Amino acid sequence: MHFVKYNLIGLLNTGITLLVVWVLHQVLGISVVVANFLGYVAGGLNSYLWNRHWNFKSKNPHREEVVRFLVVFGVSYLLNLAVLLGAQHCLLNWASLAGFTAWISQWFKPSFVANVIANVVYVVTSYGMYRAWVFKKHG
Repeated sequence: MHFVKYNLIGLLNTGITLLVVWVLHQVLGISVVVANFLGYVAGGLNSYLWNRHWNFKSKNPHREEVVRFLVVFGVSYLLNLAVLLGAQHCLLNWASLAGFTAWISQWFKPSFVANVIANVVYVVTSYGMYRAWVFKKHG
């Protein structure tokens, strides 16, 4: 049941993250790296609150859990950022992806698409660490 709840929360987090990134990057023209970071902060805060109180119903000491959450968030985000920059580079510079990049540019900036790809890495990376370490019941 945790995984189902996690995915529901994840859908909400993804929506919040992508909405913030879209508004900041697509609409306001802020750099994709800055928009990505702020989007993940918004999604991360939402994630912590819902996972602590609804999904895992954690009674662990708040301070210790927040520190662990921030460590997992940081590790997952750094992996996300590496994938974001790599995917952005591929979409903008690889001739073999030029057709796809031109097609997708009708609706979104290629860097926004790279953000969506990177989001998948964040979700997969963070779930296991949240369950096994952050919200694990302590003795």
